[in-house]
Amino acid sequence: MKMVFAVVASFALLVGCGQSQEPASEAPAAPAEASAPANDVIVDYIWNDVGEDVTEEQFADIVARWNARIDAGGYDMMGANVLTPHFETEDFDVIWVLLWPSSQAREAGWAHWNANQEEAWAAELDGALSYKAENVFTFKPVGGWDKNLEPVPAGGSFMPNFSFCKMNEGADQATFATFRAEYDAWLEEGDAADYGYYIMEPQFEQDDADFVWLDLFSDEAAMTAGAESWTGSELEAEWNAMGTCETYAFAATAIRR
Repeated sequence: MKMVFAVVASFALLVGCGQSQEPASEAPAAPAEASAPANDVIVDYIWNDVGEDVTEEQFADIVARWNARIDAGGYDMMGANVLTPHFETEDFDVIWVLLWPSSQAREAGWAHWNANQEEAWAAELDGALSYKAENVFTFKPVGGWDKNLEPVPAGGSFMPNFSFCKMNEGADQATFATFRAEYDAWLEEGDAADYGYYIMEPQFEQDDADFVWLDLFSDEAAMTAGAESWTGSELEAEWNAMGTCETYAFAATAIRR
């Protein structure tokens, strides 16, 4: 499986969010779960800071209260995840990931939240969790391979790795398509267990990456096995020749399904 370990490494939707870097109706999306990339799926990644004195128990209570608000609002949502970085960053403490079945569902959810819950939720949090409106990033999964991934239930965990890549000189979309075809065939032949990937298409201007690749592993053992089969392979050499990537690894917990 494709592994890039340059850096080892989502929390916040309606968790006190008002708007994204664009109006909610226009914000971007991304996937972070073991389900086939449907054409209309949209994913929000929201950077959040967590108060210094917030305990694990208090954070779990925040999640429970947020879920209660989502239930009460009747939001058409596929699920949500919390991502904790496995790398040093001052940009956020956690990322809250929102999975929407369509852009229409996303627009309706954000519109209702902004009009009916945002102010009260921010007051309730009282700084325990905070974000900036420009730090909501939306992606759309536009392809991938996930046939051997089992759905992650609420409370379950998995390990996503995000690679933000620039094409090297001489590489283009045809190169990328050829690599993906060979990689998919390799995964099929090897019957890769507990692994999948998605191509994430940003729904906003992103000048520092030509493509975003999301690897999903069920656990650390699957990630280690993937690294062992990937390292030194011909496909790894093709990958390195095709692009230069910055990779960020996270531990993820499903908080809503």
